[in-house]
Amino acid sequence: MRTALTALACVSLAAPALAEDTIKIGLGVPMTGDYAPYAEWQGARCMAEMINAEGGVNGMMIEVLTQDSGADTQTAISLAQKFLDEGAVMLGTIPFSDTMIPVAQVAQGYGVSIFQPQSTQVEMHAGIVNNFFTGVSPDPFTATAAANHALSLGVRNVVLMTSDEGGSWSARTPLWFGDVVEEGGGKVLAKMNFSFGTSDWSPQIAEMKALGEDIDAVYISSIMPDIAVLIRQLNSAGIDAYVVGSDGFDDPSLDAIGSDDPSILDKVFFATLAPSHADSAVVKFMNDCSAMGIDVPGLFPSTGADTVKAVAWAVEQSGSTDPAMIAETIRNADSIPVLTVDSISFKETRTYAQRTIPVIGYEGGERVLISNEIPTNTPMDWN
Repeated sequence: MRTALTALACVSLAAPALAEDTIKIGLGVPMTGDYAPYAEWQGARCMAEMINAEGGVNGMMIEVLTQDSGADTQTAISLAQKFLDEGAVMLGTIPFSDTMIPVAQVAQGYGVSIFQPQSTQVEMHAGIVNNFFTGVSPDPFTATAAANHALSLGVRNVVLMTSDEGGSWSARTPLWFGDVVEEGGGKVLAKMNFSFGTSDWSPQIAEMKALGEDIDAVYISSIMPDIAVLIRQLNSAGIDAYVVGSDGFDDPSLDAIGSDDPSILDKVFFATLAPSHADSAVVKFMNDCSAMGIDVPGLFPSTGADTVKAVAWAVEQSGSTDPAMIAETIRNADSIPVLTVDSISFKETRTYAQRTIPVIGYEGGERVLISNEIPTNTPMDWN
């Protein structure tokens, strides 16, 4: 599902500064297309402006260089090279392994790392590259958190929807969910394939009805608007099952489907990257950014603040803008302050931040935080 999109002109999204007084972060990310809601550039821009307004880091301003990669890997690689040549000390890119791996390989020769604040794909932790950080935990953790809540609700019979189009995120996350459900005494009734961009789920719904058993939950790791269409069509078909998912559900447009009938969201919940309910730090940040005239439309865009805060903290602590020193400081820290949670650390995990996994549900059409814990029963067949 990679379609080449024309790159936008490169823009600096923080206060301009002289090169020697600037900490540059390069984000060749999807600003347009299907993956745009999941890119981090708006939050990075806002956090950079917040830090710069307080005098920057050790007297230096943060400059976020952003250009549209669309969903095209080759464009993302070209942008990474461009930003490296301009002196970027950290990069972000399309948050899928088939892009992140080659971008990391290009950056390695410069001593530069990728900080991908929203990537949950397990491929990035297999040792293929060692100049990579993600500010969140891998998909097996989110799958486990969702499965644990499902089991607590009495869910036993589940259907898993899988797709290879989003790498392990859409292909294996449902399987890890199923593993935990079965460990808890439940049963996987069926595994069904789907494609991104599906607007007619009638073949899968017909297959569900043909199972001849009550379905307690349908699990899918996908993106909007596909998820909303599935929820509506399951509801119309009379399948009274929980619709459960991962961080792809964490899009404000999902909330919107309950505007006319909030009850359609009563049996929807998902495990995600960080708390995103009304009184969370993420929502406060979005409101603060809005007051500054910067639109940060949701959790995923907000995660860019974590990238900027981590880099700023590492520069301040090390007293250096050398990208290798920045990466070493991040990797060896006991605690790094970020926005989406109080702090993260890579000291034990090396490439990902093991952190609490929130489960979000709905009451009266409004998001509620159901749980927020580090799962202790996560399947370990991924590492």
